[in-house]
Amino acid sequence: MLHAKVWPVYVELSNGRTFGCDFIVSATGVIPNTEPIVQGNNIEIAEDFGIKVDDHMRTSVSGVYAAGDVCTASWEPSALWQQMRLWTQARQMGWYAARCMAADALGEPIELDFCFELFSHITKFFNYKVVLLGKYNAQGLGRDHELMVRCTKGMEYVKLVLRGGRMVGAVLIGDTNLEETFENLILNQMDLSAYGEDLLNPSIDIEDYFD
Repeated sequence: MLHAKVWPVYVELSNGRTFGCDFIVSATGVIPNTEPIVQGNNIEIAEDFGIKVDDHMRTSVSGVYAAGDVCTASWEPSALWQQMRLWTQARQMGWYAARCMAADALGEPIELDFCFELFSHITKFFNYKVVLLGKYNAQGLGRDHELMVRCTKGMEYVKLVLRGGRMVGAVLIGDTNLEETFENLILNQMDLSAYGEDLLNPSIDIEDYFD
């Protein structure tokens, strides 16, 4: 006689269907809380409710800068970067905003920081190292891309996003030691068409090959 599996937790969807699972990860997104800041001020707000900043992190009000989750990057971004309201990006923005304030006060020029050239986020999840690079979820690419995946149960998960034979994004979970190699391949936009699935062949030391 078959017995239904008992799960630690159940999820009921809006369509009435119920699914059992081991755990739930809730990702609700972030909405900038700008209301206390903009009241009585003339600061320009973006469509996502963030404070609009230019490539020097300046708001529409002279002498006022913004960085982190509260702001919206309103310059033309790199093709490999997108804003996500994560602590790592907030830290990068804050550091760059401080440099911009100092440069503007001294009347010195400053170039857009290199951290805005390629999106990257590194964290740990259930004790696994997680690295997100570039257009890791094919953001904005439509159907004009292909995916390559390597998965070793309990050890690693590697996903590559390619467009026109060039790597534009990657997801690395586990101790893959591939983040630096893939970061360089994304930035260099090298044509990888000739390598095919060997890019993820575990018997090939891809890190050493492209060193």
